[in-house]
Amino acid sequence: MQLLIISDTHLQNDLLKKITDHYPNMDYYIHCGDSSLEKNNPHLNKYLVVKGNHDKPGVFDTNIVFKVENYNCLITHGNNFNIYHGNEELISYMKKNNLDIAFHGHTHVPAYNIVDNKLIINPGSVMINRGSYGFGTYAIVKIVNSYIDVKFYHSITFEECSKKVLEEGILMLEEFKKILKGL
Repeated sequence: MQLLIISDTHLQNDLLKKITDHYPNMDYYIHCGDSSLEKNNPHLNKYLVVKGNHDKPGVFDTNIVFKVENYNCLITHGNNFNIYHGNEELISYMKKNNLDIAFHGHTHVPAYNIVDNKLIINPGSVMINRGSYGFGTYAIVKIVNSYIDVKFYHSITFEECSKKVLEEGILMLEEFKKILKGL
C-alpha cells in the first residue's frame, strides 16, 4: 500500500494539483487539514480530508479512522490534540482507541516518530515549512505487511528531503514546547 500524505495547503491549489498529478496510482490520498477549500472542490476528489484550524466549521470531519493492512490509522489536523505542546494527548487518544498510526499537520514541520509503539507522521506543509530550508514538503508512506517506510519530499522539485530537514524540524518542535511551557 502506498499513501500520499499532505497538509496545510492553504489554497495553494496549483501545488496541490501538481503533487496529486505526480502520483496518479497511490492507494490512499490523505490531506491532514487546512486546505481552506470546500468539500466538493475537485482538487480534493481523491483525498480523505480532515478539518484544520483554517477550514470552515462543519465542512470536514475532525478525525478520520481507517485501516491499512493490519494497522488502524488516524487522520487529524493536530490542533485538537495541542500538538505544539507535544504528542502526549495524541498518544493517549491513540492508545484509548487502539490506533497504530496517526497522520497530522498543523505545525508546518515535517516529522515522524515512534512513541510507545505508536507511529506519528506529520508531512509538513506543502506551502512552506518553518525552518531555515524554506520549502514545503509532503510524505509518501509505503506499508507492506509489517514494514513501514516513510519518506519526505520537496513539494516543488519532488526530490527526497535530507535527514537534516527532519532533524531541524525535531529541534524546532522541542523549542516550541519550551516556549509554550514558559522555559
